[in-house]
Amino acid sequence: MDSRQLRYFREIVECGSMSGAARTLGIAQPSLSQLVRNLEESLGVELLIRTARGISTTESGQRLHHHACRIESILAAARADVVGLGSEPTGQVVFGMPPSVSMALTIPIAETIRLEMPQVQFSVTEAMTGHLREWVMKGEVDLALLYDVSNIGECSASLLVHETLWFYAAPEDWPFDTPPGAPVTFAQVAQTELVLPSERHGLRSFVERVARAERLALRVSIAIDSMTQIKALVARGSGYTILSPAAVSDLVADGTLIGSPIIDPPLQRDIFLVRTAATPATVASRRTEQTCREVVADLVGRSIWPASIPEQG
Repeated sequence: MDSRQLRYFREIVECGSMSGAARTLGIAQPSLSQLVRNLEESLGVELLIRTARGISTTESGQRLHHHACRIESILAAARADVVGLGSEPTGQVVFGMPPSVSMALTIPIAETIRLEMPQVQFSVTEAMTGHLREWVMKGEVDLALLYDVSNIGECSASLLVHETLWFYAAPEDWPFDTPPGAPVTFAQVAQTELVLPSERHGLRSFVERVARAERLALRVSIAIDSMTQIKALVARGSGYTILSPAAVSDLVADGTLIGSPIIDPPLQRDIFLVRTAATPATVASRRTEQTCREVVADLVGRSIWPASIPEQG
């Protein structure tokens, strides 16, 4: 079984007939029929079901078609990577980000790539980290930002940033005697009516894990898996929240929200940059990784994102 056979088999399946595939490929129909017979004999399974209306795949044929598509994609990426060395990055890069990070990073990364790598088709997929982990392992996204890099298979991961979470409220609804900006303890925060994502969300599970370690019970009055809606509810005085400062920098800048760092203990979590192992890294994806690091360093350096950059080495 070689790449040519797999390409021909994929075309047969997608055309739905031997005659259609023969026309598309520009080869004789009997040659295609013989190719399928050879594949079936070598694999010891039936791949296609032939009917008067055309062909359909068996379960084995469906699996072979899936692998054929994936192998062809890998070969195309390898070819583009080798040809592209030393030249301008081209091709598509799909970046998966959790919502709280996406709010801070998507725009500056997209604008930087548009200016510096105009031939790259850059797209961002926003989802909860559980979905992102699955997608990066399958190769459905090229890069992803994750808080937990256990169980990521053969994907490579590197620490991107140490992030600090803050407590936020509406200006007219500040619940503490200390002024905004002054540290508040996690025990104080736990006594407020919180608006947080549901328990399947990475942010919520992290905060709950810290609460259990501190033997505290959180008072979550509203659980909603939308960062936009969480911020809107808090801005209306319908509760308080714990978020990354990067996710609310716009609302803090215009005075819609006010906040304080949390201490005893501080809520700090690591964010990792993960690269899929399902497809080869391209020049475009490697350059996008570097751009991500540069944008994060800029946001941290300008205090837009209260966090720290780990030493590289």
